[in-house]
Amino acid sequence: MLLLWLIIGTAFLYRQELSIRLGLWDHFDISAVNYSRYVDARDSQQVFQDQLALVQEGRRSGALFVGPSNLYSRQLLPINSNEHYRMSIELLAIADGSDDKGSATYAGLVFFDENKNIIIAPQSHMFGVASNNVINRATGRTVLSGLFSPAEPGQNRIPSNARYMKIAINLNYGDPKAAVVLSNVKFAPYVPVEDNK
Repeated sequence: MLLLWLIIGTAFLYRQELSIRLGLWDHFDISAVNYSRYVDARDSQQVFQDQLALVQEGRRSGALFVGPSNLYSRQLLPINSNEHYRMSIELLAIADGSDDKGSATYAGLVFFDENKNIIIAPQSHMFGVASNNVINRATGRTVLSGLFSPAEPGQNRIPSNARYMKIAINLNYGDPKAAVVLSNVKFAPYVPVEDNK
């Protein structure tokens, strides 16, 4: 019986790592446990102090970010540079910020090589989901998504030497008065239609 409880407890503690290993990278929790302000190994326990408020709207939940906020998934997630992956995020603008122009959003991936060093060529941040996409209250709830693969162009291309990645999201870029709710951050393997036989 004790062994069973130890197995259940271990599975609970390592549920995110287990889901990563099984390829079920979905619905990252918006919390200081899973996200950091830094892309490198620095720890930031007070990650969202004064910026994060968890919100609940019916069955939906998310995190309210006011002003410029950088988020990186804490863990390096293993990937296969020959495969296809889809990432998506859901945003809802709460305040359109300075001059009512909306919240500028960047979202994508940062890739790392087999030695867990950041890949900086062609660039370090591959914002293939959103690159200066402006979200405002008039657009309502918005889902942004992008496909990453070795064959995709520009910011959606997976470098051939990539072995790991981190999710990178930049909200309310350059505007301390803009505010958005971020939810449903998803990253999962993707099978193109022509390959699905």
